[in-house]
Formats: sequence, C-alpha cells, structure tokens
Amino acid sequence: MQVPDYLAKHARQFPAKTALVDLHSGRRVSYSQLNERASRFAEFLRERWQVKPGERVALLAHSSSDYVEMLYGCGKIGAVVICLNWRLSVDELKGVLGDAAPTALVWGEEFDAGGAALMDAFKIKNCMVTGAARPQVAGYESALAEMSGATVEMPWREHNDVWYLLYTAGSTGKPKGVPQTWGMNVTNTLTNTIHASLRREDVMLSVLPYFHTGGLNLYMNCMLMLGATTLIMRQFDVDKTMELLESEATVMFGVPAIYLFLSQHPRFAGADFSRVRSWAAGGAPVPRVLLEQYLAKGVTICFGFGMTETGPTVFLTDEDTARRKVGTVGKPVMFVEAKVVDTQTRQRLGANQRGEMLLRGPAITPGYWNNPQATAKSYEDGWLCTGDIVYFDDDGDFYVVDRSKDMYISGGENVYPAEVENVIFQIEGVAEAAVIGIHDAKWGEVGKAIVAVKPGAQVNEEQVIAHCKQKLAGFKAPKQVQFVPALARNAAGKVDKPKLRAEFGDKA
Repeated sequence: MQVPDYLAKHARQFPAKTALVDLHSGRRVSYSQLNERASRFAEFLRERWQVKPGERVALLAHSSSDYVEMLYGCGKIGAVVICLNWRLSVDELKGVLGDAAPTALVWGEEFDAGGAALMDAFKIKNCMVTGAARPQVAGYESALAEMSGATVEMPWREHNDVWYLLYTAGSTGKPKGVPQTWGMNVTNTLTNTIHASLRREDVMLSVLPYFHTGGLNLYMNCMLMLGATTLIMRQFDVDKTMELLESEATVMFGVPAIYLFLSQHPRFAGADFSRVRSWAAGGAPVPRVLLEQYLAKGVTICFGFGMTETGPTVFLTDEDTARRKVGTVGKPVMFVEAKVVDTQTRQRLGANQRGEMLLRGPAITPGYWNNPQATAKSYEDGWLCTGDIVYFDDDGDFYVVDRSKDMYISGGENVYPAEVENVIFQIEGVAEAAVIGIHDAKWGEVGKAIVAVKPGAQVNEEQVIAHCKQKLAGFKAPKQVQFVPALARNAAGKVDKPKLRAEFGDKA
C-alpha cells in the first residue's frame, strides 16, 4: 500500500472547507490553511534545523490545531513524531526520550518548565515553544512566518513507513514505543469509515488527548483523510461536551469514563442528542448499566475494542448488535483476523471457551520501537498476543472478559475483575468501581473492591458484598471494600489498576 499527501490533495480540491476548529483558541482552520501551516513547519524543520527523514521530533503539548499542523508537517518530510504524554512526570518523560532519541523538541507554552528541563537534560539544540520565543528556543508562530508558504508535498509513503510513535501507559512495566505507520493509518480510516459510517460531511468532537491512539485515530486522522471537520477539545470538559453534542457534533467517540461523567451531568436526563448519528466507545469495559442508561435515551453506543498496537480499531459493533447484545464488541472488523487460544497450551479454542485473543492484519504495528525482545515476546507466528481474555458466542460475537494480568485465582478458580465490577456498578449510588486481587491465607487470593459513590449517596461494605453474593458465585464476591472519592485513572482514561494495587493491595 502506498499513501499520498491527502492533506495537499484536499487543499486543492476544497481549500475553503473547515478542517479543524480549535475550541480553546477559537481558531477555525481550513484545509488550505492547514496544508500551508503544516508545509511551513515542514520547511522550517528541513531548512533551518536540517531534520532528516527518520529522525525524531518530540512533541509535548495539549491537543490543538497547532498539534495537528506539526504532526502533518513532520509527515511531509518523513520525520517521526514522538507524541509525549503530558501527564507523565519529567523523570518519566526522560525515560521516553532516552529510548526515542529525538533530534528536536517542541512544547506547548503551558509545559514550559518541563520542556526546558528536557532540553537541558538531553542537550537538545533544536527546540521550539508554541508561545513567544525564549533564549535558544524558537517561537512557533514566528518560525512559521519566516518560511515561504509554498506547499511541501509529501512523497508517497510505503505501508510500513513510520509516521509517529505512541508510548504505552507502562501498566506492565517500562513504557514501550509503538510505531504508527502510514499503512496503519489508512487501514484504520477504512475500518472506521465502514464500521462507524463516517462521512465527509461529518463534524467529529475530539475529546481524547493526542498522545493517545484514541485521540489521534478515533477519529481525528480519519476525519482529515475523509475531508471532514474535527472539533478539537484541549482537555475534556463535560459542560462543553454536553453543549456541542446538542448543537454541532455528528460523531462522538469516548472512553467509558467520559460517558460516565456525561451520564452524571445535571442536564443529561433532558439533553437532546438527536443530531449525533455515530456513537462509539472503547478503551476499557463499559458497565452494562451505563450502556442501558444511554439506550433509554435513544442513544446506541457501539462498543469496540482496540489497542495502540492495532491502529487501534479491531472490533466495533453495529447498532443492531449493540442493542441486542449489550456488552459485546461484535465481530472482527474488515481488515482484522482474530482467534482465541488456551493461555497455557496455545491451542485454538471454539465458541464459549475463554482464552487469550490473538490478532493479525494490516493495521497492526510491525513491532516495538528499538525493542526486539518485546516484539519477539508479543508475536506468535505473525499473530499479536493481546493479553486479553475473551470468548465468542455461537454467532461469532466476541466478549472481552478482562486483561489476563488483572485476573486473579481464588481457591483454584479464575476471577475476572471486570465481571465483578459490572455487578457492583448495578448498585444504586455507585459511581465507579474497580476490583483487585489480594493475598488470602485460605483461598490464595480474594477480591478487594475499590468503590466511589455518587455525591449524597450512601453505600456500605456489607451492601456491596451481599449484592455480589446474590448475583455471582460466592468465590467471585469481594471480601473487602475500600471507599474512595474517585478512582485513579491513567493517561488513557482507564482505571489505573497498577496504582490501585500499589495503594490498596498487598503490602510488602
């Protein structure tokens, strides 16, 4: 597969059409303007900083139209963007930069202290900030103004040419760089156009951060390839999201936490979401009761599954399946093949048998950045080992049970926390719930539930345990309950199980 400079093509075909709306700055960017500004950034990198194809440009900034310009500007000259997670500490970011070895560093002025610290730590000479220039640091707007404004058109790219690097959240250890290729981008756009019914006339509300595959690929990059419009939210704002879902957006993708926060908004019950025709969620299991709250409003959230390594979409239900089978992720999408294997024997399993899911297809990353050991460990005969425990029913529809690393064994029985969490979520007054395994002298491990309740609600430990025993096998019911104001979440918006285990699990 070869990929053209579709930004330059759109700029010629419909130059005045709005590509991006930056909700923080109020800037509206047409396709012509986006192509010109991306070209100016590309020209600056190539002519002033002498950045060569394959060299890395690290980017530490909130989601914005500037971010998109820089992403596509790097793509035009073949530079590889390192999309830095701004929620990480400077020390954690040093680990990422040490692995990726950037030639240049750009940061948003809101991260001035962190950007300067990284510049000094790695002695990076080519540095830029989105605000005014600093000593030894170029200013973004002034840098663009110095360039010619002539279109820099990207040569056609090959399928495995790397465009940018996303680093995993590190829940299983040291973060790993996951190359995102041009072929992965095209495949993901085709997938979501088919399965989420995306159109050129759509207006997509983009609420997830751009250091995350969900932010870039669900569906901002898809919208740009299609020639549609994206509303960019700097950081998720529940009030603004409610407003835009009622007034302007036609497409919405969010992680479960975002749908949870919206459902708890005072205006949710009376909100009119009829203009939004495409709803989707992924990133973590969605509690059944939450999906049913939206169904009661006539909103069908098509639940999907994906990973940074898979571009990301590998499952996304159609609306009929989402309504009939609440909780399924459906069948594999067009360009993905999936199988379920026994976690020990690695033999392929049939319907209604739980095992690890393996995936293959053109949207899957070719391997981890500068990490052949991790690549070898994660692939079996060309299949990506996901670490997710799943099963499929007699119709071939898949259900994600839990992450294999989150599973614990109580009295010789496997317990999948997501199953228990769904039951706890049914209790009136529960806002959030997570379950971890803790040591037990009798059973080996038992469950501990960490629960956050809604403001003004009253829920106690006995109530949670009794409800679980009524709905589940006894060994699945948690033996302890810890109440907290809110659950810790990682940069992707998922409940941070490693942090919860460190804080509330077994103490050394």
